Amino acid sequence: MEAGFTNRHYFGAAQFDGSLVYRQGIGGFGAQDDALAVDGGPTWRFSMVVADANLSAPFRLADQTFRFVTTFRGQYTGDRLFALDMMTIGSRYSVCGFDGERLLAGDSGFYWRNELQWALGATGQALYAGLDYGRVFGPSTAGQVGTQLAGAVIGVRGGDRGRLSAACPMTCLSARPSTSRPSSRRRP
Repeated sequence: MEAGFTNRHYFGAAQFDGSLVYRQGIGGFGAQDDALAVDGGPTWRFSMVVADANLSAPFRLADQTFRFVTTFRGQYTGDRLFALDMMTIGSRYSVCGFDGERLLAGDSGFYWRNELQWALGATGQALYAGLDYGRVFGPSTAGQVGTQLAGAVIGVRGGDRGRLSAACPMTCLSARPSTSRPSSRRRP
């Protein structure tokens, strides 16, 4: 079961989108027993709070058009979760610079993505640079090689023609999966 609220607000040309949601696993409607939770295992009857926020703010500097985009996503629970409900980081949709083949996952966690875009005139193309950070925590993180990731990206978007980017993990800031390698995948 889920209940929450969403908000969209405009500040001039800037746009903010946010949501705050409470999720509760329930045992009704023919649900199976939650047998693993009895022994401290994961549960389907969790209580969780999920927050999402996104701000997109265009601005002009020295007759050039820029846009700053920042995104936060986080979830918190005091329960142990099945992998399906965990927060994961280490893909192009969470923390850039990681290939998504090896993820860090936790019962609770967050990521924060930041991107600065510079429009190249009226070409529909833009240069961009991003810096992302994420962290997971909770009982399920005990056997992982780390709980934090940070990454950076620089690239160019070509309107409908696609994107070209280079992204790399920033190992000086955090532990990372031992098999992670720089990624040249497209940023969404």
